Amino acid sequence: MKDRSEQMVREIVIVGGGTAGWMTAAALSNKLAGTDASIYLIESAEIGTVGVGEATLPQIRTFNRMLDIDEAELMARTSATFKLGIEFCDWGRAGDHYIHPFGVHGKPIGPADFHHYWASANAKGQTDDFGSYCLPISAARRNRFDLPTENPASPMHAYSYAFQFDASLYALFLAEYAAARSVKRIEGKVIAVDSDGESGFIRSVTLESGQQISGDLFIDCSGFRGLLIEQNLATGFADWSDYLPCKTSDPIGPYTRSTARAAGWQWRIPLQHRIGNGHVYCDRYISDQDAADMLMNNLEGEPLADPK
Repeated sequence: MKDRSEQMVREIVIVGGGTAGWMTAAALSNKLAGTDASIYLIESAEIGTVGVGEATLPQIRTFNRMLDIDEAELMARTSATFKLGIEFCDWGRAGDHYIHPFGVHGKPIGPADFHHYWASANAKGQTDDFGSYCLPISAARRNRFDLPTENPASPMHAYSYAFQFDASLYALFLAEYAAARSVKRIEGKVIAVDSDGESGFIRSVTLESGQQISGDLFIDCSGFRGLLIEQNLATGFADWSDYLPCKTSDPIGPYTRSTARAAGWQWRIPLQHRIGNGHVYCDRYISDQDAADMLMNNLEGEPLADPK
């Protein structure tokens, strides 16, 4: 039996860059600082990323704080905007819309939560719509934003926020962060994976150049290709296709928008320099060309590129 020192992970190989790969590299380089672990990230400049705007959740701030990233610098470097929630349009029926906020509605009154009192008053026609009692929703409707306070007694404490940023710029930002902490980037395409015949564990990957990269731990950040986890280990996907078959010019707004379409949904993610748009759809109900046309026909202005 191997002793503990022989079982320790010392060589970590991340396959794939982009947002996922460089977030992984940045986090590991931060947490493993001062150890003898070596971290390598393999990516190819020939393999592009989706490169759309990235809409995040408030947990991204926890991640950034863990890395001691300065929020102002991050926003400047990634063309980021603030996000108070997500507006959903036309999901119940055409004309419907609501905002899912990063905050609470009202506050408890005595032993019961606020929504019980609102439901009772609403049944008697004695109240405004539910969103009017949520600070981030009210702010988003007015395209306003301010940082929450640390004082629990203040109504400005009752919400959080996230960011909308350029995913490619965020990956570059984290790549610089990781490189400064000794993460080694290796340029190349993985063309072969060598696994242990008994355990099935991955032992090394071979690049198009012939270079072989060995490791104790491999992390698959290759996206939809699933180079390691699917093509090699064949772990399989959980099929959710039965559950999730896949306007006018507005101000930027501190929220992401998701609008239901005939066979999926379209997202709108405003950045400082452009508005990211995408269409998620199920090709059982719409052709690829019709899906692309639907996306392009529902942009707010002239497209900056062809859909990917």
